[in-house]
Amino acid sequence: MRPHLPFLIVVAAACSGPSRTAPTPPADPPAPATMSLTDSGIVPAWLDRDADPCQDFFQHACGGFVATAEIPADRASWSAIQTVVQSQETFLRDTLEAAAAAPGDDPVLRTLGDYYAACTDEDAIERAGLTPIADLLRTADSVRDFPTAVAAVTALHASGIFALWDVGPTQDFADATQVIAGIDQSGLGLPERAYYLEDDGNLPTVRAAYRAHVMRLLTLAGRTPAAATAAADAVLAFETALAKAQQSEVTRRDPRAIYHRVERAGLAKAAPAIDWDRYFQALGIGHVTQVTVNDPAYVAAVAALLKQTPAATLRDYLTAQVLDATAPLLSRALVEEDFTMTQALSGQKALAPRWRRCVNRTDDDLGEALAQPYVRARFSPAARRAASDLVVAVKAAMKDELATLPWMDDASRAAAAGKLETMDALVGYPDTWRAYTFAVRRDDFAGNVRAARAFEQARRLATIGKPVDRHDWGMTPPTVNAYYDGSLNQIALPAGQLQPPFFGATFHPAVNFGSTGGGTIGHEMTHGFDDEGSQFDAHGNLREWWSPATTAAFAEATQCVIDQYAGYEAVPGVHLDGALTAGENIADIGGVKLAFQAYHAWRARQAAPPPAQIEGYSDDQLYFLAYAQSWCSKDTPERLETMAHSNPHSPPRWRVNGVIADQPGFAAAFACRAGAPMAPANACTVW
Repeated sequence: MRPHLPFLIVVAAACSGPSRTAPTPPADPPAPATMSLTDSGIVPAWLDRDADPCQDFFQHACGGFVATAEIPADRASWSAIQTVVQSQETFLRDTLEAAAAAPGDDPVLRTLGDYYAACTDEDAIERAGLTPIADLLRTADSVRDFPTAVAAVTALHASGIFALWDVGPTQDFADATQVIAGIDQSGLGLPERAYYLEDDGNLPTVRAAYRAHVMRLLTLAGRTPAAATAAADAVLAFETALAKAQQSEVTRRDPRAIYHRVERAGLAKAAPAIDWDRYFQALGIGHVTQVTVNDPAYVAAVAALLKQTPAATLRDYLTAQVLDATAPLLSRALVEEDFTMTQALSGQKALAPRWRRCVNRTDDDLGEALAQPYVRARFSPAARRAASDLVVAVKAAMKDELATLPWMDDASRAAAAGKLETMDALVGYPDTWRAYTFAVRRDDFAGNVRAARAFEQARRLATIGKPVDRHDWGMTPPTVNAYYDGSLNQIALPAGQLQPPFFGATFHPAVNFGSTGGGTIGHEMTHGFDDEGSQFDAHGNLREWWSPATTAAFAEATQCVIDQYAGYEAVPGVHLDGALTAGENIADIGGVKLAFQAYHAWRARQAAPPPAQIEGYSDDQLYFLAYAQSWCSKDTPERLETMAHSNPHSPPRWRVNGVIADQPGFAAAFACRAGAPMAPANACTVW
């Protein structure tokens, strides 16, 4: 299912400080007199020094990594990001196992320990069988006609299983100070509508795997093989019809395509046969009248589908939705069956060990509780200050860049400067931890997860009709990632992202600027001015705030990036979708460029600059190496192809070589001749 989230743009598949006052200028730390390449934050073993950096910078920075890395059987890739993820997971496992064994008097540790213990008690989970979801299966099986179908969908939504559409809080794109209800498309078992409607690459193979998966799920739920086979065919046909009515991921990159403020009255007009009053009442938001819909035509199409589809097919579809949403919580057979689709989409060979799945489940459901021991051990106040200082430095570089950007006229430039000035950040972790008030039992894993989902849904729905909370995080602090929220005009940098090899208090400053400054902070800042973010003003409102001439020049610059990346292949014969990945590519290119300028400005202020040469590499070269090594990765072909079909991020190789080819400082740093692959004559320039 696609979660209903605010307008977020994240770093991967990875802002001023926590206060909202203006940050102080970054402090100038003492520069070490000497330093090894390892001490600098660069990993020498990951390099391929024989590879010409001007021909293939990914190979130069990461060739050693790719040559020696082995993808673990229980992962679909092995990368710099995965090394950090693995370190986080190991620490969190130790924390949770200790809490499960002896929590002491700490109520947070007791809750965490009980939750983790229930998740790892496979014998109890096996004994429970389908009992934890018996009520949900009865709901799916209750469909007899249109009214009972609507009632079943409503009941499943109240339980957090969003068949057909979902509902949740969203900032009003026209008034970003307010939270309203948003209705969005949902209900597909495959990642994107293209998997149902197109035949490129491995799409037909994955589609066939999904049909077989649904058949096996239904068999495990008690259907005969013949009945399950017929039902799987019906489910695939129904989801294909649903996919035809949904917007593509490229369409959904346009904020205006997904914002239609229709209110409850407009919703009733789009689909009058659905009792929306009863629906909102059942979800506990009967008082809510302010509603936006991603596409009113989609709501009308769903109502029509419910009317014209046989009740038996709807029962099959809703049963499959229930099983798909809950299989990871149930018996080993269902867990393993759920994994078959992970295999088909990612190429991952083995199911992750139980402890790792339980660590991630705990982070999903009790993330800000689990973050408390993590932050104490892994993210110091000094690290928080240093990350905030980097934000200040990159923000200053972007301000300077705006002053000279050739394609932006003066009126638009002033508005953009105002937006940058108001952009703020969440760094590390929340100032106030979220309290989790649902009961956790040591012997009921599925019940705990359902309670957690109900708690989170109630918490989120309760924000509708209230002013926006700018302190509410969209990721947990241990997460190895970051994001930009266009409606808040805010970036968030979880503590999990601010770890070696991306960020280190003792690293050469060029390395911190290259990896965290460019690859994370500059990336997220640039999202505020990419093809999506540029449509939101300084206050997060969706409106035209650029002149027509500037908008046209921006579109021309963006098209250059679209065309550039459309020429790259994820796997042989499968090209990237330049339009789908445009925003992330613009943010990558702009972020690295801005942080490079920020590093130069910082270095110029130092009375004792950091070492200018380390083991044959200049500090400018270290900057670009740090960025590239943050994306060192070895991936299964299946994962790369899935990214090409459905992911707005480019594969790691192109997040390096595509970005480097557009960097004005790279050719000089590595003495590349004009026209070399990493120094093309017609580089794209947006930010």
